[in-house]
Amino acid sequence: MNYVDEFRDGALAQNIAARLRAEADPARRYRFMEFCGGHTHALARYGVVDLLPHNVRMIHGPGCPVCVLPVGRIDMAIRLALDQGVTLCSYGDVMRVPASGDLSLLRAKARGADIRMVYSPADALALARGQPGREVVFLAIGFETT
Repeated sequence: MNYVDEFRDGALAQNIAARLRAEADPARRYRFMEFCGGHTHALARYGVVDLLPHNVRMIHGPGCPVCVLPVGRIDMAIRLALDQGVTLCSYGDVMRVPASGDLSLLRAKARGADIRMVYSPADALALARGQPGREVVFLAIGFETT
């Protein structure tokens, strides 16, 4: 796929669906789990599930840690940064997660909170060492590799 427009090509989608039907053994049942809420949403929004053969079923998984994060956790982090004045560090995938009051970490940063995107815990540690007079909090959300 070279262009975003290819994702919206109905004829291409029908061709892919026909190829899936041809490959799926009618004597078997297939189950695939999408683990990300974004995947589930895209499959439903674009009607992909309706294009699958009758013996191919998508199972909605648990959601990735960012997608299923309770909104209260983001609210608490925002309050730490906005109200308590801490420097809050987190990964980029958390920056746009919606919180209460039409906020996100990115929007709280725009309101003046000291919120920084880091690439590793070592980045947060280096920041804390460089600012010994400030409290630095690392908001770690993610898979077991996090």
